Amino acid sequence: MEQHTRFEFKYVMDPNRAQAIHSRLLHFGMKADPRALQIHASGSYPVTSLYFDTPTLEDYADKAGGFLHRKKIRVRIYQPFLTDKTPEIWLEKKEKYEMLVSKKRVLLSEKNYQELLYGPRIDLVKNHPIFLPLMIYGMKPIVAVRYVRYPLIASHQSSLRITFDSNIEACAARDLREIPFMERVTDSTVMEVKFSYTLPHWFRLLLCEFDISRTAFSKYGRSVETIYRYHPVPR
Repeated sequence: MEQHTRFEFKYVMDPNRAQAIHSRLLHFGMKADPRALQIHASGSYPVTSLYFDTPTLEDYADKAGGFLHRKKIRVRIYQPFLTDKTPEIWLEKKEKYEMLVSKKRVLLSEKNYQELLYGPRIDLVKNHPIFLPLMIYGMKPIVAVRYVRYPLIASHQSSLRITFDSNIEACAARDLREIPFMERVTDSTVMEVKFSYTLPHWFRLLLCEFDISRTAFSKYGRSVETIYRYHPVPR
């Protein structure tokens, strides 16, 4: 099992501003993630996630209601849709308390994935108890979310990672092998800043230079609102 605990700040902006900030980050010593360059020469890659929720969408409601402690459970792949040749299928549980995020994930076999969607999930949960909510709350796939990610890393601060997510789209889906037509969720680009300790001083200067502020943005929450035409719960 892989586990990461870190802070995550999000900034929503138009694509032109995102491109300008991307260029400035390179000036400050950030560089393309070598793993992303192995996937595509541009340094980007697709991310597709299948989100699970309860029949009454409790995880969505926790996010929309602004609760400090909340969770998401999803299957994630790094290609547009799942095929027999997909190298990695990850089952992830992401928990958030204010800006501190803990993510745990396990690699699924094709058999595990089939059990998750169509089986009793007993063996899966027995081997990985953190996913017990899938069983006790009757969680089912709700939406698939896809976007293009451009990640940057800092050679001088190993914990600092900045990603730009664009072309965010979603659809109601039950299986990553069968994804119907997707609907655009937002035309904006979401910059996510992930770090373990403190942000460098130059990043604070960059925020002032481009006059951007941290904001709340949930790809899952926004996708549910887009696909099912829900209205966020008033805070």
